[in-house]
Amino acid sequence: MPLPTQRPSPWKTAGITAAAAAVGVLVFLIVRGSMLPPDDSDPLPFIGLMFLDFILGLTAVGLLPIALRRSPVGAGLAIIALSGLSTLALPAACLCIVRLAALRRPRLLAATALVFLAAVLVDLAVNPVDGAEDYGWVLLIALGMLGVLVLIGLNRGAKRALIVSLRQEADSARREQDARADQARLAERTRIAREMHDTLAHRLSLISMHAGALEYRTDLEPETIRSTAGVLRETAAKAASELRQVLAVLREEPEATAPQPNISAIPALVESARAAGTDITLSIEPALLAAGADGPADATSRHLYRVAQEGITNAQKHAPGHPVAVSLTGAPGEGITVTVSNPVSRSTSPAPDGLGLIGLAERARLSGGSFESGAKRGVYTTAVQVPW
Repeated sequence: MPLPTQRPSPWKTAGITAAAAAVGVLVFLIVRGSMLPPDDSDPLPFIGLMFLDFILGLTAVGLLPIALRRSPVGAGLAIIALSGLSTLALPAACLCIVRLAALRRPRLLAATALVFLAAVLVDLAVNPVDGAEDYGWVLLIALGMLGVLVLIGLNRGAKRALIVSLRQEADSARREQDARADQARLAERTRIAREMHDTLAHRLSLISMHAGALEYRTDLEPETIRSTAGVLRETAAKAASELRQVLAVLREEPEATAPQPNISAIPALVESARAAGTDITLSIEPALLAAGADGPADATSRHLYRVAQEGITNAQKHAPGHPVAVSLTGAPGEGITVTVSNPVSRSTSPAPDGLGLIGLAERARLSGGSFESGAKRGVYTTAVQVPW
């Protein structure tokens, strides 16, 4: 699969260019030094070739930053072509072959090979060797070097393609997890709204009943009327409060729901977990089990039950065989804190998948409370604090 061009940083480009120039000068001195003409020959052709080699090499080195950052194809092929007349340009040409091969484009790879072989033939024409066998060895060495450079480039391209693929998979997994988290929050908000539905309907029924009594009963005592009006006021206030909470959450299509469990059902929940074989203890403030106006609000009571239920489920699923401690503390004006904790070991999976915990965090946020969850000193704890 063809890959987009990867541009090195300016500092890295400068370093690569300087290294190519240094190696090119070394190659230039070695090769041209081995081709010095005899003392009795005319040195002008040799000096002319050296000058041409040096100028074209500097041009190739000057084009290398462009090949690395802006135009790898055009500038790269030009540098490879210049290497046919310049030994100083040879290191830069090798870098360009590797870079073009890393792009993994078959047509570009074929063009690179043709330009390189043409450059080799030009070099043989300008600097002929002695015999036909030497020509064969030069071509064989050139093909071998080309093959090695292409393989290096293809390997780099494959590694880069793998990195790109892994990043795309990671991005996709992260987006999927975000979508699952959003769905979990929406589901929890929907569940909260449905839990409130029955309570709100009950309060509105009470308001209607008491209002009807006041409308049709003309023989009521003033004290009875005042008491009934007080009930109406208190019930309407509670209904308005819960209506605001319902409007604050999302609701899907209406469907019938059974009465929702609240804090008074937590002891039964613990007994059910104990009957299933879980070593579980419960500590709960007696004031939290009070009914009516002395106890927590209905919505808060349902939140506390869901926290305890999720915490116990996570402990049974991710740390089976370990003891579980459930604690509910609090007082009016101080808030209520529910904590579910269990020891964890290296052989257990202390961290749940997170969707249930996302729901608990959403409950805590909507009720104006706080949420914490995590392992510390070998104990995994889920704690939610809500106002009271």
